[in-house]
Amino acid sequence: MKSLGVIETRGLVAAVQAVDAACKSAGVTYFGCRKVGSGLVSVCFEGEISAIHTAIERGVAVAELIDPQVKSLTIARPERSVVEALSTLKGLPQRAEAAVAAPLEAEIVAPAAVETRVHTEPAAAPAATEDKNAAMRKGKKA
Repeated sequence: MKSLGVIETRGLVAAVQAVDAACKSAGVTYFGCRKVGSGLVSVCFEGEISAIHTAIERGVAVAELIDPQVKSLTIARPERSVVEALSTLKGLPQRAEAAVAAPLEAEIVAPAAVETRVHTEPAAAPAATEDKNAAMRKGKKA
């Protein structure tokens, strides 16, 4: 990023028109927006310093037609921490971080002891429960 430009307007409509005019007037890239509060909306651009100046001037001129309280800011060669702080703006594409997972080592599992089960006959009590459930399914009280 060479330079950073910010336009702050009161209302989203003025901000959208400022972004449209700024991007059409010079070779800048829309960087994102942030709703500050109390109706204030800030939009950010990135590009060459001369393009940022031209885009900000045109965006402010268009936004002032709707809202006379438009503010702007241009930063040439912004500090890296400023760019990182602005990376949480809305409208930015999510950057996929290349997370390399460490290969998991195969665990050696000892075979479990084999259990033998003896099958026994079911008691009469479950049969009574089945009858009770059957009666409840039919809507009758048991």
